[in-house]
Amino acid sequence: MTPTGSRARIPALAISITVLTFAGDATAEVEAGDRSRFPTTEFAEGAKSASVTVGNVTAGVSQVMRPDIDPNGEIPILNVIVDGKKVLTIPGVGSGFDFIAAEASIVEMDPDNSYPEIYFSSYTGGAHCCNTIIIAEEVEGMWVGIPVGEFDGDGNYLEDADGDGLAEIVTVDNRFLYAFDCYACSAAPLTITTVRSGKLFDVSADPRYLPAHREWLAQIESFIDPSEQWKSPGYLAGWVAAKIRVGESAEAWQQLSSNWNANADAGEEVCLTGQAIDECPAKSRVVLKFPERLRLFLEQTGYLF
Repeated sequence: MTPTGSRARIPALAISITVLTFAGDATAEVEAGDRSRFPTTEFAEGAKSASVTVGNVTAGVSQVMRPDIDPNGEIPILNVIVDGKKVLTIPGVGSGFDFIAAEASIVEMDPDNSYPEIYFSSYTGGAHCCNTIIIAEEVEGMWVGIPVGEFDGDGNYLEDADGDGLAEIVTVDNRFLYAFDCYACSAAPLTITTVRSGKLFDVSADPRYLPAHREWLAQIESFIDPSEQWKSPGYLAGWVAAKIRVGESAEAWQQLSSNWNANADAGEEVCLTGQAIDECPAKSRVVLKFPERLRLFLEQTGYLF
């Protein structure tokens, strides 16, 4: 069972890492309809840079030595060029590979400024991790870089999740991975993020994204063997959270309560404050069975019934 998925139409996040084995030197205007469906850098074999242009905005990604940032090897660098002038440089993260493990896409996310945004993804290397995502956008005449975070998966998280012509960053909530079970045994709900005026906004709970959450819930449910459904805490945690996203929390909790084998659940020690257990004050440590641990986790991570 791999309910964390690898990207389907909305991010099928199984999440097996797809290393971005782009290595090349090319300037390309990539038409919508390629693998990311957004104009994205493409690299010719063996080269160290590539760029993509839409209108008067160019996003260029190069692999260079920057000892001030990483003394151990080359890192990807994003250069944003507008009307032929460099307006912003953003360093990515090194992967340890001798090819570029990064890409940039030009995409409309914020309708309230003069230029499209640039989505910059660079891969750190490592098992089940991570792509560092940064958005470059123009805010009141100045270009700024907005750190989004590190996410498991292939880095290709752009999606027009509500069909309005504006892209969002659509991925899964990485906090659920490993929280209750092994990585491959864990499911996670969608998170949907956008940018406005240089700031990040989590819009996951906006009703216009309900169809996206319903589609993802159906994908989660399709991954599980029915005979294992009520035995897998990693699956159930993500499933309940996904049901909360679609307004079906009461039904999900009733099913979990009815089907979970409490007699076989010895419970685990958790910290009521949300701290790591080895940092938790003794008075805040309790032993809870899975449903109670899950409810506490959901409350602490903002999934309210």
